[in-house]
Amino acid sequence: MELRVGDAMTRGVIYVRPDDNVQRAAEIMKKNDIDSVIVMEKDNGIGIVTDRDIIAKIVAEGKDPRKVTVAEIMTSPVITINPEADIDDAARKMRDKNIRRLIVTKDNRIIGILSEFDLIRVEPALHLLIMEHSKWDIVDIPTPSSAITGICEVCDNYSEDLRNISGRLLCDECIQEERE
Repeated sequence: MELRVGDAMTRGVIYVRPDDNVQRAAEIMKKNDIDSVIVMEKDNGIGIVTDRDIIAKIVAEGKDPRKVTVAEIMTSPVITINPEADIDDAARKMRDKNIRRLIVTKDNRIIGILSEFDLIRVEPALHLLIMEHSKWDIVDIPTPSSAITGICEVCDNYSEDLRNISGRLLCDECIQEERE
């Protein structure tokens, strides 16, 4: 049985208009606990604004989000996919286009959004592969005496003081437990 985009997508899309300011977009994203909004004009999705867009194009640049319109920072055009498409094709498309979300359309109407999180949620094996791949990139981590911020690989808790022990990032508590 093949898994389709429509099976994994998030239904219902929250949107803003191109002339809305970035402050409004950020407020909508916070209120709805989402990390992106579609930019709609006359029932057409013309772009997308993500939390990363706001950080990189507004916050990091020191701009006033009340004075910048969504149209000025949106990514356009949106990249779409049909809900009947195979989930693996969607993952490849996201990889090839270097994007984190696909807009799901049917009959030229936006019906949902597919994010990296949606892919991981429906494909646990993919999640395991991603975790394994991330471990391969650990070779450049500083020496064990340097502190690292992140998630402990044993207890899965956040720590600001991880240590690289035998190629694994561990918090102080897990390091102590392994020594005992």
